[in-house]
Amino acid sequence: MNDALSRLTGAAGIEHGYWDGLGNWRGLEEATAAALLRSLGLDPDGDLDAQARTLEQGDGSEGSVLPPVLIVRADHGAESSALTLTLPRQLCGSPLRWELALESGMTVHGALSPQESAPSIEADNAGADAPLRCCVDLGAPPPLGYHRFSLPDLDAKTTLIVAPARCFIPDALAAGGRCWGLALLLYSLRSSRNWGIGDFTDLADFAAIAGRAGASVIGLNPLHARHLARPDEASPYSPSSRLFLDPMYLDVESIPDFAESDDALPTVHAAEFQSRLAALRAEPLVDHRGVTALKLSILEKLYRHFVGRKAGSVDQRAADFAAFRLRHGGALARFAEFEALRLHKLDSDGAASDWHQWPDEWRDPASAALAQFRIEAAPHIEFQMYLQWQAELQLDSASAAARAAGLHLALYRDLAVGAAHDSAENWGDQALIAHGISVGAPPDLLSRNGQNWGLPPWNPRALAARAYRPFAALLAANMRGAGALRIDHVMALTRLFWIPAGMAGTQGAYLRSPFDALTAIVALESVRNRCVVIGEDLGSVPDGLRERLHDLGFLSYRVLIFERHWNGDGSFKRPWEYPAQSLAMVATHDMPTIADYWQGTDIARRERLGLFADGQARELEAGRRDSERAKVLALLGELGLTPADGSDPGQITEALHAAIARTPAMLAVVQLDDLLGEIEPANIPGTHREYPNWRRKLSIPIEELAVDPRLARIAAIMERAGRSCQAGALSCTPGSAE
Repeated sequence: MNDALSRLTGAAGIEHGYWDGLGNWRGLEEATAAALLRSLGLDPDGDLDAQARTLEQGDGSEGSVLPPVLIVRADHGAESSALTLTLPRQLCGSPLRWELALESGMTVHGALSPQESAPSIEADNAGADAPLRCCVDLGAPPPLGYHRFSLPDLDAKTTLIVAPARCFIPDALAAGGRCWGLALLLYSLRSSRNWGIGDFTDLADFAAIAGRAGASVIGLNPLHARHLARPDEASPYSPSSRLFLDPMYLDVESIPDFAESDDALPTVHAAEFQSRLAALRAEPLVDHRGVTALKLSILEKLYRHFVGRKAGSVDQRAADFAAFRLRHGGALARFAEFEALRLHKLDSDGAASDWHQWPDEWRDPASAALAQFRIEAAPHIEFQMYLQWQAELQLDSASAAARAAGLHLALYRDLAVGAAHDSAENWGDQALIAHGISVGAPPDLLSRNGQNWGLPPWNPRALAARAYRPFAALLAANMRGAGALRIDHVMALTRLFWIPAGMAGTQGAYLRSPFDALTAIVALESVRNRCVVIGEDLGSVPDGLRERLHDLGFLSYRVLIFERHWNGDGSFKRPWEYPAQSLAMVATHDMPTIADYWQGTDIARRERLGLFADGQARELEAGRRDSERAKVLALLGELGLTPADGSDPGQITEALHAAIARTPAMLAVVQLDDLLGEIEPANIPGTHREYPNWRRKLSIPIEELAVDPRLARIAAIMERAGRSCQAGALSCTPGSAE
């Protein structure tokens, strides 16, 4: 790679190489560099030095006086606040007026003399053409929020983001409190009343059970809107939109229009419909296609009833719906249009095609053809909005039920790293995404060719130009109703692995993210929403990142199976070696369940699925598992937790949770799958249709879970470790780890 191309890639944030999970150094290939530069809106065939100079100025745009965003961390207790600017020296010959328009509507004015406010050492050493760094005294520190700063004399404006130093952590946890919770995949809940998939009413009912057990939080899979026209695409981590909710989690019968509808009630009560419902409930796997067809058929009737009842008058529900639409604005409109359009294409073409293959007039949300579609399909578009309104109401109700049950952090939601390639999210905001790119992970022992997740990343230059507003909106949407938010693959806040279309995972490269800006916005939204932030920091974590995130108030995500002394004998870490500012659990939804792992049935399953390169790889894995089981038993023995029967997965499960209960981690979380001894995993990374990912239901309904002795035993384990919480505001027992 020549010097000019190397300079431009560096200025664009493209790393020149990395160490993969196999111990190999992989340098940046020229073809990869060129593809990534094009995806960022740069020209690898143009004047490389000129483009690099523009990027190195700090804002990436020609002729701009101020960058798109300025970040200030609030300094509590400070009597004044200063802002550092870098201005073209030729514009700084006379005093400049400045103006700060606050979110509240108030405006603060002042003036600065750039030459006088510049640090003397810089003034002495800078060249005649060098930009001038100067300080603006804003007076009283501005409040947290998104404000507008301008220099009227230069016709320059920017967004000023004033963020807290750290994310929100409840005082009781910050003071040493330790609580626990249960994690579940909402779709997997069985009940005698749901329609073949767990729903928001099941969640509220489960919250009452968890509250009686002494839990403080319920961890959930992403609740993002999936693909109504492609229901078999079941992964919650590859959604249609992360801004909106999956309407298949709606409890249809609890929507007010159900009880009032003369059309819906007799349809649902008919013997044929009840037979279909019974069949969907009895299935061991969620029939996403069947559930979607059944629910949509009735939800459409409820919407028509709602429209009919509000015709000619405006009652409170109609006013609430109008307010919901106004609050979500253009983002909701674009999402609803896309979902209606793709369902229309499904009806007309018989297939839900990728929008990238649609005719030009349908691919562009601003096209004249779509304007006509909005008129012709207005009821279908509004129906999608109605579904989102009801989903938001039911999620709010489930969150309120959780808090009423004593779960002081209520729900712990999950934010996926991206939306699907053919999603509503990416169709509706095409200027924001990096086209021709998917994100993933570099080669490692499990994926020697790397992983391609099929999720297009946001273009960081486009995101900065929009003052990071889409990112703030995404966080706010997913913090709704949540006491905690898990950010999947939190490493994306500092860098993300980009793979150009048509290239193998081995040809990808890391692109740096605007860490300071992104983490400032996370902290701001966390404090505003009083929402704890958990960073999923598993996998290839850059050196020092965990420490930086800790200082910013993120909870680390610590999984016992991965917490090993890798530079020593490979033994498992003891409870006291876990950080206090963390969430601790034994396993995750992307791993074998504990019972599956302990019995080794996951190895046999992977062999059947062809996930081993050869028989030798399978034998090596089996040998490693024997060693790991011995090390697990050694850990439990050292802690005095040796089970009476080391071959019993149930006893192993309880002993391992007793170990994480003793850690100083603020939160200890138990997967419901593990508590119930499930064998089949929820998801097997590296598979798609080969295994029924994201479909397996729990083995028992929640009505039985309420009296299941396994839950009582786990609750007792947590209470003995000092993790029971009292009623009222979060006031976890701050007892020390045993």
